[in-house]
Order: sequence, then structure tokens, then C-alpha cells
Amino acid sequence: MALLNKFSIASAVSIVALLALGTLGTHPAQAALLKFSFEGEGVNGYFTYDDSAIGSSPFTPNATAYPDGGYDYKFDFGEKGVFEGSVGNPIIFLARAEDGIPYPDTDDFIWEVRAFQRQPASEFAFVSYFHYPEDTFGGSTAIRTTVPSTAILDVFPNVDPSSSRGDLLYTGTVRTRIEKVPEPTFLPALLGVGAWFLFRRQHRHIITEEN
Repeated sequence: MALLNKFSIASAVSIVALLALGTLGTHPAQAALLKFSFEGEGVNGYFTYDDSAIGSSPFTPNATAYPDGGYDYKFDFGEKGVFEGSVGNPIIFLARAEDGIPYPDTDDFIWEVRAFQRQPASEFAFVSYFHYPEDTFGGSTAIRTTVPSTAILDVFPNVDPSSSRGDLLYTGTVRTRIEKVPEPTFLPALLGVGAWFLFRRQHRHIITEEN
């Protein structure tokens, strides 16, 4: 009976590991991590975000923010500086005159990093605007899974939310694209190997006690 119990424990541990492996395999189908990349004269970079992030539109139906829906990012301006971190907020904004926008109507994909989210923390927010032609997003503020190949990028690295956007660090045309971040394949494999070693260890322990 003791032998049966020990074997059952080892089998149960292996099954739990396999169930965890199966769970990891099905989760990415429900949500995807996307990478927005851009490149232009004197600038290149990217940011990543979850396409299942929950949006909020408290001020206008023309804008939806996805708080903490963004992850790692990097904006490299060469001698002008590099801005990077591990958290941010994607925002979809249909810039329209009805919201008091003084410049031409555009569809904007905004990457915002609030002051306390910056690394190290700052008194200013970092905000970048990727401007696309009006109606590019079809009137929707849903988080983007595709974008046109070019945009006008405006970057404000020292935004004081209570007063002004600060100085414009960069403006120019950039090439843009969105792609799905590949799923890591090493973790399921690692879990499978771990389950095998655990089973092997339990099996050796049972044989030793029998002898």
C-alpha cells in the first residue's frame, strides 16, 4: 500500500505539472502581447502592450486610455537621449476640433509614461504622439493591432500635466509596424523536464525503499 501511495504521489505531481503546461499553452490564445516598432531619421524604438488591456474614456468618447496596459519600451534619439522603462500607457485618440484641438484632425496612437512610472521617477511625464490621417482607425478607439506604415511622430519628454506639454524634443516622419511578440517556448519545455526529473527522483526513492 505504501508503494502504491508513493507512486500515486509521484504521478499526481507529474500530472499537475502537465496541467500547468497546458494552461500556459492556452493562455496566449486569449490575449496577445503586441510590439509597436518605429524608425526614422535620428530615432528608432518600440513599445509593447497587451491587446486585452481594459480601456477607459472618462473625458471624451474620442479617446480611450489603457492604464498600465503597456510594458517595456525604448525611444532612442541618439545624442538627444534614450528613454526606456518597463511600464507605460497606450492611448488611442481621435484628435478632433470638437475637443478643442487647435491642429488638423488626426488619428493618434499615443504612448504615455506618467511621472511616477518613469525609471527613475520624475516630476514630468513622457508623451509621444504617432499621428495618422483622419479616419485611419475607422472611428474606433479600440487598442490597435495594425497601423499604416508611416506616421508623424511628436515627442514631449517633459510634460507637466497641470500646465503644459513642455518642449518638443522630436518631430518627423517614421516608419511604423505592429507585430505579435513570439511566445516563449523554453518555459513549457522547462516545466516538462522538471516534471520528468521529479518523477525520476520519486521512482528511485521507491526502488531504494523496496530494496
